[in-house]
Amino acid sequence: MRQHISYGINLKLLLIPFIILLVIGVGKKIDEELVNSMLWTIVEPIITNDIIFLILFFLFPLLFCDRIVVDREGIKRIMLLAPITTKSKTWREIKHYANVTETWSGRYGNTSSVDCLWFIDFNDKVCLRIQKGTRHNLDKILGSIERFEDKLDIDLEVKDPYRMAFGWSKVKYPEKGGIKKA
Repeated sequence: MRQHISYGINLKLLLIPFIILLVIGVGKKIDEELVNSMLWTIVEPIITNDIIFLILFFLFPLLFCDRIVVDREGIKRIMLLAPITTKSKTWREIKHYANVTETWSGRYGNTSSVDCLWFIDFNDKVCLRIQKGTRHNLDKILGSIERFEDKLDIDLEVKDPYRMAFGWSKVKYPEKGGIKKA
């Protein structure tokens, strides 16, 4: 079987290092009055050495851009620019997958919804989580996944899945629902 590949990026995590790099880049243009501040003593060695700055500038996107590879053996998450596999699961390790709408609430009650795919293992824990919104070619991936895995019959809606989404606790299924055989 040929491999199906989906490219993606985690935009929320990618935003943090670019803000840091922007602050460091602007730090090169700072006036002399901020030279004596504590922040400047931390940032100065990084700013003065342009090689370290360039390495950090290219290292951060490397960590947050990835590709999902689906083949007959299983599903893998691999870094985009380096051939480093960050997560690999075989079809025997995965019980089924589910379409999940995660609702996250913040400190002031703001909520954001994220559509994801959860691959659930036989211990009913999430072993792989894929965000749908930041993926390219996800429909082809889903077509090949359906050949190997069962799909949960209903779509899950989970509020604040802090522990569940990362596989630290078991998935809570609703009372009604089942598994649709592929």
